[in-house]
Amino acid sequence: MSIQEALSTAIEKIPDCVAAGYVDMETGMLLGSCVSDPECAESLDILAIAVANLFQGRGVAAFEALMRQTGRDDAENTGFGEIAVFSKDRLNIFLRTKEYPDHVVCYICRNSANVGLALTKSHLSLGPVAAAV
Repeated sequence: MSIQEALSTAIEKIPDCVAAGYVDMETGMLLGSCVSDPECAESLDILAIAVANLFQGRGVAAFEALMRQTGRDDAENTGFGEIAVFSKDRLNIFLRTKEYPDHVVCYICRNSANVGLALTKSHLSLGPVAAAV
């Protein structure tokens, strides 16, 4: 299965999902995408650039260092595994893959999505999407 097919399948299963992208944080490149709402195509390009900063920016690094100092963070497994961002009309879900720690799958859902169900379905789609790389 190709990355586009895996992302397309994920969009169908995640409630109110309108776009999905697969980003390499090292290069900032969008390695694959699938869009059901044409307005989101440009959003995915912008997200691809911002994802590395979101997961590896100075603020996140400082937070992780603070957590390690307090003994509440595992030094071997640094970095956030997932981030959900709520905007005016969208729910943006970012999931780091276990197989490729520098890769992130991004899902854009309408704000009408059931958040719990969208997060659960996003997690369930992560394995097949990463396997398609």
